[in-house]
Amino acid sequence: MKLSEGGRAVRLLDAALVVWVGVWIWLGFAIGHEVSNLTTLSDTVVTSGQAVQRTGQALRRLEGLPFIGDRIADVDRQIDAAGRSAVASGQQGRDSIDRLAVLLTFAVAVIPSVPVLAVYVPFRASRVRDVRTIRRAARRAASDPAFQEFLARRAAENLAYHRLREISPNPWRDLEDGRFEPLARAELSRLGLNRLARRLRAPEASADPMPARER
Repeated sequence: MKLSEGGRAVRLLDAALVVWVGVWIWLGFAIGHEVSNLTTLSDTVVTSGQAVQRTGQALRRLEGLPFIGDRIADVDRQIDAAGRSAVASGQQGRDSIDRLAVLLTFAVAVIPSVPVLAVYVPFRASRVRDVRTIRRAARRAASDPAFQEFLARRAAENLAYHRLREISPNPWRDLEDGRFEPLARAELSRLGLNRLARRLRAPEASADPMPARER
């Protein structure tokens, strides 16, 4: 279905866009949550490092023993250094995982939708303004021949060729002859204004019934 063939196509695109954005946001948060769960590994490293430090502190009490005290002191320092290193690595790893989770959530949830929104949102906003303008004008001057001609010429410019031929065998001849109502209806339908299209009435015939092309 072409975008120019009616408001239904635009509504389908709206729904598709909502689903697209919603899926990527959900996926982004799901990935971020799974990555955040990796912090349990960092917490395990921190806990292990703290346990190693406590072991070193326990050995420190034996440094006063004769003969083995000096050797225990060397081992104690090595154990304490290893414990501090493990704790620091675990904390750094947790911070890195938290930052990665935030970045992945943002990247997956936002980046895939930005190009689509950048293209579609301006078009959609422009269409909304256009529809509102036409709706107000149609309510005030639906039977005005000039307004119907305006709508008919917009239909000839915006509708696909096969759609025009469905409306009239020769829509361009209709424009020349002043038969604007079918094309005007089609243009209102294209904009999703089906109620206004159904209420559209042809202007009263002029005193001169001769078509414009024959004058």
